[in-house]
Amino acid sequence: MNVAVVSSGHIPSQWAHSINTVKTANAFSKIGHNVEILTVERFLEKREKQKINNVHRFYGIGDAIKIAYFKDNPLFYFEEINSPIHYFSEGIKRTTNGRIRYVSDPEKRISEYCRKNSMDLSYCRAYRTAYYNVKNGIPTILESHTPNTKHPELRRVIKLSHSEYFEGLVTISDILKQNFIAAGVPEDKVLVLDDGVDIASFRNLPSKEEIRGMFALPRDRKMVVYSGSLFPDKGIEHILLVARNLPDVLFLLVGGREQQIKMWEKYVDSCKIENVQFTGFVGTSKVPLYLKAADVLIMPYKTDQEIKIMDINTTSPLKLFEYMAAKKPIVSSAIPAISRTIVHEVDGLLAKPNDIQELTHFVELVLEDEQLAEKIAENAYTKVQDYDWKNRCEKILRQLTLMGGVR
Repeated sequence: MNVAVVSSGHIPSQWAHSINTVKTANAFSKIGHNVEILTVERFLEKREKQKINNVHRFYGIGDAIKIAYFKDNPLFYFEEINSPIHYFSEGIKRTTNGRIRYVSDPEKRISEYCRKNSMDLSYCRAYRTAYYNVKNGIPTILESHTPNTKHPELRRVIKLSHSEYFEGLVTISDILKQNFIAAGVPEDKVLVLDDGVDIASFRNLPSKEEIRGMFALPRDRKMVVYSGSLFPDKGIEHILLVARNLPDVLFLLVGGREQQIKMWEKYVDSCKIENVQFTGFVGTSKVPLYLKAADVLIMPYKTDQEIKIMDINTTSPLKLFEYMAAKKPIVSSAIPAISRTIVHEVDGLLAKPNDIQELTHFVELVLEDEQLAEKIAENAYTKVQDYDWKNRCEKILRQLTLMGGVR
């Protein structure tokens, strides 16, 4: 099949939905389909792309996958915050109630591209493209992780979900499935599948010691690694407080934007924490190396505040499956999004949310007890084999075919 995998933007970036989109495209390619990634290009994405020599290498995907960019309407979306053009575009949006978006709508152009190039299937992380494609008679799968089924652009797609060209909706939890059914999507068109991981990217890597040499990291020091964004509700403060409790252990935080790093560096200085390093933004393809260099992988969640970045009940963290594929012991928080995959003391150690002392104890435990560390790491690695992106795409096509879709 000729498959279009569509994103509403943020390629390249380290946002989870952009990784999901690109890895899904790569998986469709691996199972034998001709794949193109079609995405909206905004100002900041163009600038990010200019910084990256090779987007395919950045994500660790095959060079055969074509990536086509469709420029956004700058009057609607200009991300250079605090610039005159940003304020002008915000004013235009308010005065037109957002209708300016539909002037030279890039997602409409993406749909026309799909039609003209006879795409057999479109896999969309973009509401407007999904809407246009169903209207244009292009078989379409929508993937959405949002709990907000009242989003106006999503509502337009849901109204078309009984169409023969709306093949199905993929989401990541049973709670979200019930939300979509209540909103009007036929039950037999909603599939629940956790996010995935590119397990092949964790194979045949150099040894832990060799990787540490590559990144100028100490070879003879215990090291705890976190990978991901540095938003407060990602538990970054908790990681730093655990680091303060374990001054002989190096804590390496991989990822994050410059402004976030500066904020946390001030926090580290104010708390006199001296065993923390920040790498800053790294390519997705380099993440497996950093994870393999660790002795422990940590991912706590700060739940005693308003959580804006994720829903702890419905999310399916990409980071979790990457940690499992790295075959390193995992210390996390006992929140629904984690505990539905990780069993405490079987695949990882789960501390009570916001309990710094228990997080510290669990990190110490796996650093000291090699047998426990090896057991939970091996169990997690065995379990994650079913979450490979390729397996996920095969399940999507198989289930939709059984339900009469994907002609």
